[in-house]
Amino acid sequence: MRRRHAATDPRDRGSVAVEFALLLPVLLLIIFGVIDFGRAINAQITLTQAAREGARLASLGAVNPAVQNRVTLAATNLSPVTATVTSSCLPGAGVGVDAVVTVSYTFTFVTPVGAFAAMFGSASFGSTLALTATGEMPCETLSAGSPALCCGCCAATSAA
Repeated sequence: MRRRHAATDPRDRGSVAVEFALLLPVLLLIIFGVIDFGRAINAQITLTQAAREGARLASLGAVNPAVQNRVTLAATNLSPVTATVTSSCLPGAGVGVDAVVTVSYTFTFVTPVGAFAAMFGSASFGSTLALTATGEMPCETLSAGSPALCCGCCAATSAA
């Protein structure tokens, strides 16, 4: 049996290596971008959930250190996280008052995508990225003038 040899021109030798060398940086940039983008989205979702947890606790009338501790515990695998309670619910807060908690985190890229994008993008985009999330919940503390939400059993027993 006779083996057929590929009809290769000696001038074409190495063209595959050159094409690979030209496309490799683009492929690596896409792969690194997907990795860091996924990590950044995960961090943003975690921050949003932590802000909601803190706002929920603040809406129940908790003090700021307890809210900040709750935010830190809710932001798993993110350290350090900064929580700022911009509006909390004092006892007796009326209708229309909201508890607002803002959480911030500095995201660090693990691949060279951030540095590469900084060369072609804005000056604020570099090896780190500032992520923030805000949680807002209506206050659930009772005011002195409004009665407690009840089924009416207290009024029936006090009248009897």
